[in-house]
Amino acid sequence: MAVALARFSIVPLTIEQYQRMIESGIIGENSATELLRGVLVIKDRGSPEDPMGHGPKHGQAVALLTKLAARIESPSQHARIQLPVACPPDGAPEPDAAIIRGTLFDYGDRHPGPGDVSCVIEASHSSLGRDREEKLPIYAAAGVPQYVIINLINDTVEVYSDPDVASEQYRTKVTLKRNEDLSIQLPGGVFVIPAADVLPP
Repeated sequence: MAVALARFSIVPLTIEQYQRMIESGIIGENSATELLRGVLVIKDRGSPEDPMGHGPKHGQAVALLTKLAARIESPSQHARIQLPVACPPDGAPEPDAAIIRGTLFDYGDRHPGPGDVSCVIEASHSSLGRDREEKLPIYAAAGVPQYVIINLINDTVEVYSDPDVASEQYRTKVTLKRNEDLSIQLPGGVFVIPAADVLPP
């Protein structure tokens, strides 16, 4: 992305500019775009044949994440599904799920930022390269404590933790198989589930 910015002299957008474009109707609220490193990017929703559509496995994974959201909701935390996370100054990725401090009513006038987020989750098929190479550094640089990739190609779950903000990487990576336990970072602890609970059958 940085190479593209330098090569084409692209002027990056800030989160505030992006939000104003949405509020003014330049970008639709249900647009299939997200802001990565100041660039509007078409979201890849997991279908190799049609990146704009939802592939069957990706759709199943998002449905499983929606069920997970209901299990963890409490007065102190909730999950947002496919909604923006503000990563200043120029990132507003839309992970498939994000575990957020507080209730949804706490975010009526802003998107949650890194200090509000304990974990972001992406379901990855055709988007696996982007999720590892472009989104991971954004989340790490923002200090998001845990990044989970549901790898729909290998039927595994990749868990990244302990962000190094300076290097924009996570210090720890664990790859889980279907029969292993996944510990999801919550604002005040962890929630342990079988990895199979987020992997489509």
